[in-house]
Amino acid sequence: MYPIPADSTVQRPPGRRATPRSQPFKRVADPDLVVRSCLTLSSAFRQIYAGNAEDQNYETLYRCTYNVVCVGHGGEALYTQVATTMAAEVEKLAGSLDSTTSAPDDQFLRELLSRWKTHSNAVKMIRDVVIYMDRTFVLQRHKAPVCELGLRAWNDGMLPPDGEVRRRLQTALLEMAGRERGGEAGDVPLCDLMAGATKMLVEVGDGLYEEVIEAPFLAETRQFYASESFQLLSSPCGCGEYLRTVESMIDAEKARVSRCLDAQTEEKVAAVLLTEMVEKNVARLVGMEGSGLASMLVDGRYWDLTRMHRLLGRVQGGVPAMRDCMNAHFQEIRNTAGDDERLLSREKERYREMINGVFRGEVSFHAALDSCFT
Repeated sequence: MYPIPADSTVQRPPGRRATPRSQPFKRVADPDLVVRSCLTLSSAFRQIYAGNAEDQNYETLYRCTYNVVCVGHGGEALYTQVATTMAAEVEKLAGSLDSTTSAPDDQFLRELLSRWKTHSNAVKMIRDVVIYMDRTFVLQRHKAPVCELGLRAWNDGMLPPDGEVRRRLQTALLEMAGRERGGEAGDVPLCDLMAGATKMLVEVGDGLYEEVIEAPFLAETRQFYASESFQLLSSPCGCGEYLRTVESMIDAEKARVSRCLDAQTEEKVAAVLLTEMVEKNVARLVGMEGSGLASMLVDGRYWDLTRMHRLLGRVQGGVPAMRDCMNAHFQEIRNTAGDDERLLSREKERYREMINGVFRGEVSFHAALDSCFT
């Protein structure tokens, strides 16, 4: 069957209608769409910060976000509105905290953490509202995600480098850490406050934790244990007792950091303690008369020898100092034994077993033994 020409007057068969061509959907441009939607969203964001999140119509807010980004092509305007609103709300929170900067440490930290919770919850809700923007416009334009905008707003508005809140926070945390170290403030609520403030600094990022608390905390730790070392060595404290004290101090500091600070500081504080208490006193500890390494070897004080090797093995120059002392000790045995091969053989075997067991087969110790008993 041939098609009917367009200009033909022939009637179409009854019951057959011409199928209309479907026209493409045309969006009607609304110049005020972006402005109205951004104002609606901004008002909702402020209400969320004010604690009225349950009063919001989230279906309407989701639609506003979609209309701005997809229909109105106003992703940049909405992104700017989100950042501006967060910054303004953080400034309000910071202003409301001014009255507590002279309050006791625990009260100040509670107020600060309360505002941090308010901000964090608000950022999560705002991010949920503008999730379409966060997954499309933000990714396509390689911009910072909404959650990162919230962290920046908190850092810039609440904790600027020269701000009073930041200075007060640092002072409070260091004061609490010092009191906890002195055994004056080991209660759980205070540690929880310190841990909460620490977690906040870590989450904000940008090196804030290291700058505000970790670096000054380690500096104070260095001064504290330099003084402790001087006092212990000035007292009638033997080498074994001194090293036992050092080991207990390391455990206490790690536990303190675990309770109050961030885990990344544990090994750093242990390294500072070892430097001040052990590394700077290696020669004195190894050669301590009546209780040093030579005395431990003679008396067979295996636990003290194990502890000395464990601690001195963690500092620069520790193992070489022990090796030199052992070499001198072995040489003295050699000179005393003279030509008594049976005694030399017995002593060599005894120390070989000691090196393999107590010192875990330290190669340099074996070398010192072999050089003296050949």
